Amino acid sequence: MANADAPTFRRRRLIALGVLAALIAGIWGIPQLLANTGQEVLPVAEETQSAEPQSTEITECAPGVVSVVAMIGRVLSTDDSGKQEVESLNSFARGTQPHIWYEITNNGLVDCNFNVGDRVTFFTITSGEQTYWSSRDCDRSADKDLYITLKANETMVADADIWERTYSSENGCNLASNSEVPGGGATYKIKVEVNGVISEETRFLLN
Repeated sequence: MANADAPTFRRRRLIALGVLAALIAGIWGIPQLLANTGQEVLPVAEETQSAEPQSTEITECAPGVVSVVAMIGRVLSTDDSGKQEVESLNSFARGTQPHIWYEITNNGLVDCNFNVGDRVTFFTITSGEQTYWSSRDCDRSADKDLYITLKANETMVADADIWERTYSSENGCNLASNSEVPGGGATYKIKVEVNGVISEETRFLLN
């Protein structure tokens, strides 16, 4: 009888051990399960196509984007850096020598490069159909190109130079080589061309 019960006893002991192991595994796993329920699930990173890099290169101004205005007046002051404060005028007293300059505007939506050098800048002063003075007659041997960046929708002011109220000719464009133009209320017009862009005419009087 004792020998018959030995296998049965071993089977029961194995079953009991299996149940105990299952209980232990279950008890240990419950905290792990509870701990995992509070964890956030990180999203899986998706590959996205990066935007194409935008070009920062500044190119030359497109035709028709730049406009210029011929100015005549006087220089009020010049600071240590050479920057001038100017005032536009349309009438000049006898003996007063006007200053001439221009304003240039980039009417486009982007910055662009433009040549404003002396080599491509020309002032002309006329009265009626006659040309009295042209900067083309000046000594232009030292004139050079000068490319600058014109900011979008901004106006820049060029440096002003004196016009000596004189004619120009093949002898040059200053008073040392030419005589003065008539005054006494005479009406004149000035225009400027900068790198092929031509301004409207600006009227003024010489007394």
